[in-house]
Amino acid sequence: MSSPRSEPDRSPQAGGWLLRIGSVLGVPIFLTPSWLLVAGFITISYAGFLREQIPGASHAGSYVLSLVFAVALAASVLLHEVGHTVVSRVVGLPVRRIVVFLLGGVSEIEGEASRPRDEFAIAAAGPLVSLALAGGCRVVSVLPPEESAVAVLLLLLAWSNLVIAIFNVLPGLPLDGGRLMQALIWMMGSSRLTAVRVAAWSGRGLAVLLGLAVLFSNAILGGNSTADFATVGSTAMGFAVAAFLWFGASHTLRMAELSARAAQLRLGQLLRASLYLPSATPVSEAVRQTAATGAGGIVVIDGQGRTRALVDEARIGQLPADRRPWTPLSQVARELEPGLILAEDTSGEELIETLRRHPASEYLVVGQDGVARGVVAAVDLARALKLPRPRPGRHHLN
Repeated sequence: MSSPRSEPDRSPQAGGWLLRIGSVLGVPIFLTPSWLLVAGFITISYAGFLREQIPGASHAGSYVLSLVFAVALAASVLLHEVGHTVVSRVVGLPVRRIVVFLLGGVSEIEGEASRPRDEFAIAAAGPLVSLALAGGCRVVSVLPPEESAVAVLLLLLAWSNLVIAIFNVLPGLPLDGGRLMQALIWMMGSSRLTAVRVAAWSGRGLAVLLGLAVLFSNAILGGNSTADFATVGSTAMGFAVAAFLWFGASHTLRMAELSARAAQLRLGQLLRASLYLPSATPVSEAVRQTAATGAGGIVVIDGQGRTRALVDEARIGQLPADRRPWTPLSQVARELEPGLILAEDTSGEELIETLRRHPASEYLVVGQDGVARGVVAAVDLARALKLPRPRPGRHHLN
């Protein structure tokens, strides 16, 4: 259905529990429990239709065929996402995973295309695969007898893939059509952020129109007091898709605005004056020196003056005052890892991805020469990026 970029928070479509069902080109493929809901809905809804279309089909057999169709449809969705994945890999963007869920599938692409034509190619790949599947199923459906189970299922898959292709090219995020719109606006000279804003608001408009269409259809059918399972299920599915479009468009817009702010961010402007103290320094002495110097961060160094760890100010705040004279800095510090060391010129997607992969309260900033420039706090980064403050109730050094 869409090809979202990897983001600091968890994919809203992926949910919690995931079942790995394979991989393609080294990209893992997952199935969510929510898919079972749509599989059950399809199985129940289409059994009667298949029983009417296939002469001699038994009651039980029609349900089996309907389930086969549900699985084949999921495979079609998966191939749609594989199309996104293949083109993403061709243009140099890694894909973290493919997830098939209640409303379709997603290819979680890491990073952003550097050129609008790459964005366009990635977005177009999925619908083109669906169109190819629709055409292929339609051609092959004429080979078996017209009313055989195979012919009917192939024809049903052909129409389903055509619907998938058409729906996905509707001009609004988070659909592929929204990304096509975004790429075209970008090609015309607008900034990426402007293109995302237009495509996101278009996606919100589609969500509203879909919701109104569902309400309108229910009003027309309101006189039917014996609404069947398919009608109720279709209504619920319609509202679910509308909600998916609205929240997906809003989420994509927020992430684009975050990326734009991160691209303008300069870590040097957020540096806190820092003290460089040996690991055996008592916490009370470190707190005294920070008060005297006005420092906002403490870096732990070894005997040769090399940086080894960063002191977590929250842990100092949680340490009782009577224990501070007997507690060395090493016990309230976090050993330096690659993700806790930021180059002074880190910004944009690279900065966001580092913060996502390595959450911490403080980071060490180094210059191009590898020399430490100081400490930047997560709360300062959150304020600059206009994000919620991490770990509410943090304590400052005092």
